Amino acid sequence: MPAKTHLGVAHLGFSIERHVGIWPWAVASILLQSVIFAPISLWPIAFVCLTPWLIFAVTTTQAPRVYFYSSVVGLAAFVINMRWLYEATGWGYLLLSMYQAAFFPLVACPVRHAVRRRRWPLAVVFPLIWTGSELIRAVAFTGFPWFFLAHSFHKTLTLIQISDLVGAYGVSFVAAAANGALADLVLVGLARRRVEPFVLPRLGIRFGRVFAGALLLATIVYGQVQLRRDTVTEGPKVAIIQGDYFISVDGPDAKDLEKMRAHLAMMDAAADQKPDLVLLPETPWIMYLNAEARDFFPLSRDSFRRFQKYATSENVYVVTGSASLEQTPDDLLAKERRYNSATVFRPDASEPGRYDKVHLVPFGEEVPFRFGRLRPVYLWLNSFMPFGGPGSAAEYSLFAGREFRTFSMTAKSQANQTYRFGTPICYEDVMPYVSREFVGGGSNEKRVDFLLNISNDGWYGRGAQQPQHLAVCVFRAVENRVGIARAVTTGVSAFIDPTGKVRDRVLPDSLPNTPDQSGFSVARIAVDSRYSLYSRFGDWFAWGCAAAWLLIYVDYWIARARALAEE
Repeated sequence: MPAKTHLGVAHLGFSIERHVGIWPWAVASILLQSVIFAPISLWPIAFVCLTPWLIFAVTTTQAPRVYFYSSVVGLAAFVINMRWLYEATGWGYLLLSMYQAAFFPLVACPVRHAVRRRRWPLAVVFPLIWTGSELIRAVAFTGFPWFFLAHSFHKTLTLIQISDLVGAYGVSFVAAAANGALADLVLVGLARRRVEPFVLPRLGIRFGRVFAGALLLATIVYGQVQLRRDTVTEGPKVAIIQGDYFISVDGPDAKDLEKMRAHLAMMDAAADQKPDLVLLPETPWIMYLNAEARDFFPLSRDSFRRFQKYATSENVYVVTGSASLEQTPDDLLAKERRYNSATVFRPDASEPGRYDKVHLVPFGEEVPFRFGRLRPVYLWLNSFMPFGGPGSAAEYSLFAGREFRTFSMTAKSQANQTYRFGTPICYEDVMPYVSREFVGGGSNEKRVDFLLNISNDGWYGRGAQQPQHLAVCVFRAVENRVGIARAVTTGVSAFIDPTGKVRDRVLPDSLPNTPDQSGFSVARIAVDSRYSLYSRFGDWFAWGCAAAWLLIYVDYWIARARALAEE
């Protein structure tokens, strides 16, 4: 029988007793995690990047040290990969990195229990726990589904096709299983160099290797089958417009007239290629285009007139980001409501359609606790916002839209064939549930043929954020089998096929070294006849992993309580 240590924990045949023994493993994991995400995207490293962390997490004898160094590993990884956020908010950058890092010790605890008490192979238990933690990161406190293991594979089309079954979480599961299987092998090797017997069952280790290998093989086979299917056709011709303007929270932008002229000039140039639809970014310049507000602002009134004229004279649809303002004098909550909107101009000069962004960014677009008993907390938080400083009565927050509204269009280049589309705004293309709601939301049929994403990434300068944002959006296309056209201030503006292939960028590289990154691209957006399992049933797989994570935690507390009672 293997020797037991404190609270019924089995010795693994290898143990780390000192801080210095943890450091090499921790540093290795930090460095490996720093190269898997865009723009570096060394995707093979994602299969091994968490292995060093797993090694010290399960072999270090003192649990508090594991949780401390796990937090350090997580914090360093997020600080390095998310350094672009510092451009917009230094405190937000630090706090969000610390919040994300907290998931590392929360994962380490049940992993230690599963291996050291239950003697389960890491190849099986770790992907369950890790994938569950990614889901909670994606939904807790409105969610931040960024830096999933899956996102490192955004260019490896074969491996990401399973997203139409289980979402991006399935790809993370496969990568986590590989990390776990490698950690199992390393543990076996380390134990052989020690006198103590190795307590993980040999059969379990072999099963874990077979499980991880079969999972990877099945993923590759499924990916190749899906990539060979003949379900994608050419849709309408779309022109995507990309401005290049950095955004600041220091005050109102004085370049709105310049921005308007630059975007309109690119629209005129794109018109020579006879697009069916022209797509501009989120807030290409500050304007209110809804009927109730536009006449109060000269630039908004002029913008509306120009868009309307362009749509009718060129016989095209124009989709642009804008603000919307509604007066609500009888509303006890607010006398006016502002929205972040996508406005759709039609060739028939009718009143434009409008979608109001449903998923707002906390502190970026809304301050929590605006209404209700915690309003004093809101007023305190609002005082730190750019437009709600000390002594200001400005209500910084926007209001969320009420529905995922879709639109229809006819393509003149295809004998007036009709298409349907949705318009996720900015960060909404990162949230898996938003695109799914546009596409089907669990209904029995596909509601749209493609998605148009408008975004403004000018808050972050030029750096890693833009290609990372694109990488996350790739999974929305594969999950729902829809083509996506993206128009993004400072980029990356491009077309994404339902297979995840990125093409027809406004600029040839994700981070070109050019002084001006404005431009446009005209191409046909892809349309896929498939209606995916993910669009129908959503995150069923990830929620199952989260439930397994919780059950292992419950088992941990029960086992710990029993061990304490026995001692």
